[in-house]
Amino acid sequence: MSLDFHSDALAWIPIAFVLAGILIYFFSRRLFNQVSPSAAWVLIVLRTAAAGLFLAILSEPASRLLLERSESPHLAVLVDASASMGLTDRLGNRNDVLDGVISGDALNTLRDRHQVRSYRFAENLAPLPANTGDSLADVGTGTDIAAALSFLDDPSRTDRFAAAVLFSDGNFTVGRDPLRVAEGLDFPLFTVGIGDTLGIRDLGIARVTANDVVYSGSVVPIEVAVRGRGIDRTRIPVTLREDGRILQSVEVTLDGEDVEQAVVFNVVPETEGLHRYQVEVPELEGESTPRNNRRTLAVKVLKSDIRVLYIEGSPRADMGFLGRALQRDANIDLTSLFFRPDGAAFPAPIPFTRADWFSYDLVVLGSISHDRIQPWAPFIVSFVEEKGGGLIAIGGPQSFEMGGFAGTGIGDLMPFQIASTARGLTEEPFDPALTPDGSTHPITRLDEDPEESKRLWEELPPLPGMNQAGPAKPAATVLAVNPAWKTGQEETPVIAVHRYGQGRVLAIAAQGLWQWDLMMWGSGGTNAAYERLWNNAVRWMTVREGSRRIRVAPDKLQYRGSESVRFDGQVYDENYRPIDQAELTVTLRLEPDGEDPLHLDLTSTGQGFGRYGGRLRYLPAGEYRYDASAELNGIPLGTDSGGFVVGEAGGEFERTIMNRKMMAQLADMTGGRFYFASEVERITGDLSLEEVRVQETRTLAWWNHPVTLILLVGLLTAEWLTRRYHGLV
Repeated sequence: MSLDFHSDALAWIPIAFVLAGILIYFFSRRLFNQVSPSAAWVLIVLRTAAAGLFLAILSEPASRLLLERSESPHLAVLVDASASMGLTDRLGNRNDVLDGVISGDALNTLRDRHQVRSYRFAENLAPLPANTGDSLADVGTGTDIAAALSFLDDPSRTDRFAAAVLFSDGNFTVGRDPLRVAEGLDFPLFTVGIGDTLGIRDLGIARVTANDVVYSGSVVPIEVAVRGRGIDRTRIPVTLREDGRILQSVEVTLDGEDVEQAVVFNVVPETEGLHRYQVEVPELEGESTPRNNRRTLAVKVLKSDIRVLYIEGSPRADMGFLGRALQRDANIDLTSLFFRPDGAAFPAPIPFTRADWFSYDLVVLGSISHDRIQPWAPFIVSFVEEKGGGLIAIGGPQSFEMGGFAGTGIGDLMPFQIASTARGLTEEPFDPALTPDGSTHPITRLDEDPEESKRLWEELPPLPGMNQAGPAKPAATVLAVNPAWKTGQEETPVIAVHRYGQGRVLAIAAQGLWQWDLMMWGSGGTNAAYERLWNNAVRWMTVREGSRRIRVAPDKLQYRGSESVRFDGQVYDENYRPIDQAELTVTLRLEPDGEDPLHLDLTSTGQGFGRYGGRLRYLPAGEYRYDASAELNGIPLGTDSGGFVVGEAGGEFERTIMNRKMMAQLADMTGGRFYFASEVERITGDLSLEEVRVQETRTLAWWNHPVTLILLVGLLTAEWLTRRYHGLV
């Protein structure tokens, strides 16, 4: 123990004290004429002491007390509570084995020697209750060993650990590689492997694959991979159900090898909406777990036979190339026509009534002047604004400003601000550049892999020119620009999209898009990017949910048990202008009961345009329904709903034997040791930590201490009593 006195005013305290003493003596000299010299000196000393104490209080003195003591070292115990710990193998149920080890003599001995902090972990880490019991239940859908180790090694912790003991089967399914985290640990890690290192008996569904979005009436293949471990040659049924109803069942032969057997079911959904399918195999006697014998998947079924009307002012190359690209899709019913010089439409008459126009899902306007289309312009505007149809406008000599659309109803539909004074058509070749929105938008994403999509865009040949219609409207989303031309201070938009009324409008100011088909063949490539672009555009423009003011959807319809669920939302006002300050809440219910709903508040992404996002981690397996609602200043804006499926923790059952190699490596890298569960008693002899010397510093502020106040009052009181005694008061 040591004591240190300090103050920021130590230098001037003695000087001030001497000056105070001189002044007190100077003004107290008459006391020698009023009382005896000894009484006068007593009063002067009391006054000087009180002044000195007051000066000390003003200097805010404090003392530091440094204490040293010894305490038992801190020891961390990490217990795996993931789904794989519920497996039963040759050594028994892993949770039962783990419970016996943790409540055994070895751990009790460690608790007597050290300050033990126990935690259980799966995807997340939490304190382990003193009475384990059900707390070791295999509730986790993933195993994140690295995150648990990182928690222990957090430099901000005040109770630094001297060592740690890890109980696990060593199979991590989420997070970083634990070995990378172990490289940075500054304490030894002792690992105890739970589970058998030999194969176990298990039958399960390893994988289910199907398209997330399909069209009604189309054939949907569902691919199923079945795997058997430790099972003799046998035939087992694989069954496909929808809402409990058996659709198909086929038998596969397992030959005793640890290999996957593939099964393909072909289903034809007839109705729109979310269809949920269940694939299952029977539970065999002696299986390690039945939890991987059933998988659920969700498929979103859209309306088939998308009706598209494509209108050109005269024959041109785009009609042929675009028509062939769309006609290859059996779900698109395309009607193409152009106007002859005599004003008649060919090869079919143009729709005549409002009902005729409203029977289509999408209208594509090519290079056609407003004068030609003017008699039907009100129908086109109503088709987009009221019915919620899609409209695509393509550049050309008679498009946008060149076709006289400035100031017209159809011109107002466009995401460009078409001006009659626009610079018109340029025939300078250029390479469109995607904007950040364009890199991720469903229309311009040419491949699910962002890097592959970027590569496909870079391979496309230059376009021969474009309409310089004008700048994009404030609420429009610009997907691509011409970097060589400026409109005001911005690069000229080439592809832009926005909502108008109940519908969507896509404008492509470029001309000669057909060259992305023809010229790619000439350079040794294919027209896959051209066809993908148009198919993306048609599907995105005709999705019915696009007309809702509130749109909330998960990033996928199907998740594995260890995956987090991300929600994306968009909020618009009654004029379909984006709202960034809304309160958007998602409520999730696990079907069929719907009890104990979960609530998630989506927050603004900060990117504007009414976009919101949120994430939930590690939901239990099952079929979920979500309901979303939005409010602004307490006023309801609208709702949305949907569903998705979370599968069992598939990764937890892909490797069913204990990963001895991983557990041993973790111990070796950190200076610890590896043990089987049956050897855990040896840990008490190997794990012996020295007591830790702990230093504590305590600061005592004397200036506001009660003793100081009492002393000051005492001095002043003594001075007053002395004066009173001598008759000076």
